[in-house]
Amino acid sequence: MVVRVVDGIMKQGRKKHHKSAIRMIEESVHLLRSAPVALLAGYYLGSVPFVLGLLYFWADMSRSAHANEHSAMAAAGLSFLLVWMKFWQTVFALQVRTQVFGERKYRWSVRRITSIAATQALIQSTRIIVMPIAGLMVIPYGYCYAFYQNATAHVANDVQQVKPTSKWAWTQAKLWPRQNHLLIGIFWMFGVVIFVNVSITAFMIPQLVKTMFGIDSVFTVSGIRMLLNTTFWIAMLAMTYLLLDPLIKTVYVLRCFYGSALESGEDLKTEFRRIITSSRKSAAVLLIAILCTTPLASFADQRVSISPEELDSTIEEIMARPEFSWRMPREAVGKEEKEAKGALEAATEWLLDTLGKVFRTIGKWITKFIKWLEDLLPGQDRKPAASTGNWMTPVRVVLILLLLLLLVVLTFVFTRIWRRFRSGSSEKISTVAVPVPDLNDEGVKADDLPANRWLALAKELTIKGDLRLAMRALYLATLAHLAQHDMITIETYKSNREYEKELKRRAHDRQELLLIFAKNLTIFERVWYGMYRIAQSDFEQFAANQKRILAFADQ
Repeated sequence: MVVRVVDGIMKQGRKKHHKSAIRMIEESVHLLRSAPVALLAGYYLGSVPFVLGLLYFWADMSRSAHANEHSAMAAAGLSFLLVWMKFWQTVFALQVRTQVFGERKYRWSVRRITSIAATQALIQSTRIIVMPIAGLMVIPYGYCYAFYQNATAHVANDVQQVKPTSKWAWTQAKLWPRQNHLLIGIFWMFGVVIFVNVSITAFMIPQLVKTMFGIDSVFTVSGIRMLLNTTFWIAMLAMTYLLLDPLIKTVYVLRCFYGSALESGEDLKTEFRRIITSSRKSAAVLLIAILCTTPLASFADQRVSISPEELDSTIEEIMARPEFSWRMPREAVGKEEKEAKGALEAATEWLLDTLGKVFRTIGKWITKFIKWLEDLLPGQDRKPAASTGNWMTPVRVVLILLLLLLLVVLTFVFTRIWRRFRSGSSEKISTVAVPVPDLNDEGVKADDLPANRWLALAKELTIKGDLRLAMRALYLATLAHLAQHDMITIETYKSNREYEKELKRRAHDRQELLLIFAKNLTIFERVWYGMYRIAQSDFEQFAANQKRILAFADQ
């Protein structure tokens, strides 16, 4: 009787999986909340070093003047940290299975550790190539994403190998595509929310520290310019990954377990083990109570017998429990069951139905539009009756490709026109509306005006005979021009010597430019801060050097 019941349940379970995406996420969140600290400690032991190494690699390669000298060694170290992270993420997945399903703990040997590290390194190293291509093709993205997550969650009896792991991961990735894509969409929404919250927190904490304790830092000095730093955004993405990825790994571990259980019935075995364990504990307590209250002689004479009817009723009662009901055949859903759905699940189902209707409507419009274009084409041997069954005929494919190409060309043309219009309007505003700053004010910065405006102002002051102010205008024009070519960054707190050091760091291969800039800087500081009256010959030499600096910067 028990064998027939279990076989029937497993056959029904192979047909359809009844756990929704929301239910999978709820189970994963509950698991992570109730898990011991050691579960997440192993995950972050592997992931945090890689994230820190990635941030250092990004900052060093984008800003260091000697990046080319040690780029190969830094890339090799980052690759080692990637293998380290993938190994510990596999350990995390195995611990999740042990935590939830009560499986035996795995014995770790050198051979097992080496096989896991090598297999994950070979499989996961292809992710950086496969995932962008799958994202461009759109449709394979969900399957490829599930494949790499499943490869991390693969369980091998002894050692991992590339071929069995890849085959098993791909088999699991093909199960329940709707649930998989819905999970990916929910994870994207979670990621956006976490990213926004982490970014706002990281931006506001330095401001709060300055307000409450008066402690100034680079973040408060930079102000809104910190949002233009790419390293800041990479750090926020890394924090989002560390916060969200454990949940993603746990969801796909559960998903793989339920997928494997369609053939092996492992989930039912796990539930039976739990029931047997709890029953043994209850029976042991009952036996102790009986032994304490009943004489051994009378107990020996008693025989416990259970009739087949009682056994069948007990099995049916156990099978009716909620943990086994999802394996039973689906019955017609009544109005009461529909009303029992949660608000989030009902809203998600309504959104999917609405999107399906919208896409179907758009598909009908496209079909009608393509049919109208086909009618405009010359030709007499059309067969509309045969083409109505399949709208992807060769003619329609060509028309769709031509329409897409036309849309791309029009988008490109309008983008170029809009950019020229914006740049022209911005130049017009800068030449007309921006007031001329007072050059005697020490608070004037080089980015207050563009380089051509500083040059025009220097020419006006030269005609008036004010060579001292004209020299400062030429110097500010030099700084503005160098900033436009990303050789320096204009900041209020920087001194002239700091600009010189920054120029040496970013343009270290242009020795002649550095030499001329150093000469002009010496002349400018002697005249401007020393209050010396500049001679006409010195000013002409300064102006000539300034033109050479602009020419070298444009090269």
